[in-house]
Amino acid sequence: MSSRVRVYLGCSLDGCIAGPDHDISFLHEFAPEPGEEPAGLSFTDFIEDVGALLMGRRTYQVPLDYDAWHYGDRPVLVATHRELPPAPQGGTAWAVQGPIEDLIAQAKDAAGDKDVYLDGGDLVRQGLDAGLVDELCLTFLPVVLGRGIRLWDGLTARTDLVFDAPTRHPGGMVQIRARVWKR
Repeated sequence: MSSRVRVYLGCSLDGCIAGPDHDISFLHEFAPEPGEEPAGLSFTDFIEDVGALLMGRRTYQVPLDYDAWHYGDRPVLVATHRELPPAPQGGTAWAVQGPIEDLIAQAKDAAGDKDVYLDGGDLVRQGLDAGLVDELCLTFLPVVLGRGIRLWDGLTARTDLVFDAPTRHPGGMVQIRARVWKR
């Protein structure tokens, strides 16, 4: 079985994956209380099927800033032309460059028979426009930011989706899983 390209993101109801100045603090405001079981697809369950990650440079900076490496020993390919700081906590990351088709091919090679986690707004949009994304898992937080980095801004191609039933999380979040319908 060929590996899938999957997206797993949290966003505001108006589609912002970050607020102004790349602020992601709103993503932590609605986290479940200790002891509350998350509904839907948890990040822990999602990442078990992932063999490699492909993300943008700003997205890579987030776990560096928070000293929170959630990827274990999975290879992380970072699309950048800049020098890359080393991954924390024994993680593996390296810089890659090229068109999205080449980057995803490299990530699939690194993932082996497991899935590729595509992360970062610009790369997700490029992957959707190129028809290379297989699945989206979006968790909408109960907030409208009004300004920020919107996931959908800049898309140039239509993407048809098949939705699973939405799942309600503690804290008022709603998770939507959708497979890309490839005509």
